[in-house]
Amino acid sequence: MSSLGTDGGGATYNSVSGDAVVVGPLLMAQHIEGIQLPPAAPAAPAAPPCQGPPPTRVFVNRTEELAGLRDAALALAADPEPGVVMVVGVGGVGKTQLVAQAVRRELTRLFADGQLYVDLEDHRRDGAVDLAAVLGGFLRALGVHKDYVPGGLAERTALFRSVAGPLRLLVKVDNVQHAPEARALVPPQGLLVVTGRRALPSLPMDGAVLIDVAPLDEAAGTELVRRWYADADEGTAADVVRLCAGHPLALRAAVEWLAARPQLTLDDVVRDLTAGRYGTGDDGAREAMGVARGANGGAAQGRAAAPARSGPAGGGRQSPDDRRGTGEGPHRRPDPAHGPVADPGGVHRAVGRTLRLILNRRQPVRQPALNRRQSVR
Repeated sequence: MSSLGTDGGGATYNSVSGDAVVVGPLLMAQHIEGIQLPPAAPAAPAAPPCQGPPPTRVFVNRTEELAGLRDAALALAADPEPGVVMVVGVGGVGKTQLVAQAVRRELTRLFADGQLYVDLEDHRRDGAVDLAAVLGGFLRALGVHKDYVPGGLAERTALFRSVAGPLRLLVKVDNVQHAPEARALVPPQGLLVVTGRRALPSLPMDGAVLIDVAPLDEAAGTELVRRWYADADEGTAADVVRLCAGHPLALRAAVEWLAARPQLTLDDVVRDLTAGRYGTGDDGAREAMGVARGANGGAAQGRAAAPARSGPAGGGRQSPDDRRGTGEGPHRRPDPAHGPVADPGGVHRAVGRTLRLILNRRQPVRQPALNRRQSVR
């Protein structure tokens, strides 16, 4: 392109020579000091995206749920149409970790073109999810330069389907509350795995497979506690599991509370949880425990107190009552004869706060009536 100068009116004339073709906006000027051209057309990323929380090394049980997720993924991956799996359960029950374990063990090899992940709570404002922002992140992860990402939701959706069309992707989405949130993120081929606290009846009507994740039973919960806390005996660990209603996140809160107080033992955790549930803790903690027990089908109901364990004089483990006076500062334990434990920073409060945050439903998760082959428990 060359400049031919200006006429008396100040207009600039340019010419294009050879086989050049001008596409898009055309800038005409007499003098151009510098110009910045847009980046080259988007190219595929150097490596397939591998997004999402990693699996933990401490994981117990969930054999049935893992098998159900694997079987569903295998069946849906064999179909040319995209598939959807929904993993449902109360907050803190381990849905995200279940998916992470399944991905590591089985699903990565089925979806070699990459894994995309988003937690919709990070994009939810006043109850609504900014799906345009979610799709923008997906497009950039798939190699689309930010300057080529459209502004509107409809355009981003169309571009996502175009870019992802030839790819077999695994899309993982946490905290779905409404079916349209899931439908907008289904890849053109591959698999969408979503987690949520309640089943969304319209998704199974679209062909989605439901997997229900319940709190841990006593055996699995006991194993988890003993892997976190090697000094725990089986009976005391089982007491903690019952008092926390089998919720992994609540169990973790209890063991973390203990880990910060090496002068105490798991018996002290049992005692403090029991005191918090039966008259000495704050009402919020007891209320949250009640919600947890309801979500667990009443596994911990009817339990008046955790039994103290002690061996004969000079042998066996001591009961919590035989170790009074341990601890320091406000956590020092009084003589049991003078009343229950007074611990304003007690484990029942730590667990109660955790349960209040993660349990926002009064009823257990209920699945809609489905063909049994569409629902895995």
